[in-house]
Amino acid sequence: MLDPLVGFGARTVKIEYPRDGTAWTARADVPEFKKAPGKAGYRADAKIPFGGVPAKLVKLTIEKNWDTAPQTGLSEVRFFATKSATAPKP
Repeated sequence: MLDPLVGFGARTVKIEYPRDGTAWTARADVPEFKKAPGKAGYRADAKIPFGGVPAKLVKLTIEKNWDTAPQTGLSEVRFFATKSATAPKP
């Protein structure tokens, strides 16, 4: 449980996805991630909805953490999808 002391957790994250399959598009509305307490049972609360945008690939670039240390990380990332494909149209 070292993180509460040094702040390795992600704070500012750029989230991108390829809209046309090649060029990456950055989400403009990504909020700052809260600092996690580093305690067992902590439940993450950062949810970034894509609003129905089809995204086969997602790139996360951590731009800033909660300290000045050069290393940082995320403890868990989840992606939720629709039950059936919505794009491209068959």
